[in-house]
Amino acid sequence: MNALQELRADAESFLYREARLLDTQRFEDWLDLFTDDATYWVPAGRDDIDPARHVSIIHDDKAAMARRVKRLRSGFAFAQEPASRLHRIVSNVDIVDADADGGSCEVHCMMLLVELARHRQTMHSAHCEFTLTGSRPQWRIRRKKVNLLRNGEALECISYLL
Repeated sequence: MNALQELRADAESFLYREARLLDTQRFEDWLDLFTDDATYWVPAGRDDIDPARHVSIIHDDKAAMARRVKRLRSGFAFAQEPASRLHRIVSNVDIVDADADGGSCEVHCMMLLVELARHRQTMHSAHCEFTLTGSRPQWRIRRKKVNLLRNGEALECISYLL
């Protein structure tokens, strides 16, 4: 296995772990994957808009992400009573850019999220972009961008984390 294949395998394992933490509602462990200066962004309308000038579905820093998790845990997230059951499928993992030692890299992937809530199944497809930093394979996420395929349409209540 060459260095790029090893880097890709480490990135895949990391992204699978992130998906598993979200699917099993281990939100605090999921938050620990992010750097203190992280951003979590879900654009609305187009994938390459300026979130400072255009509306986004989500555009959070780590503090806002923590508030989102706290609300989900509060018992007052009524749209999540009962909590949605979620499965994420991560595929097509691609290393877009990496520094020479693999300590930080830009990783893209495809994600299919399947939600079951109140006897109704909904699917969301997305192209995700991650900026991973630190020592591999214990990376941390500096930036997560989720480009929903349907980001220009009216979306059902998305009261969980993508």
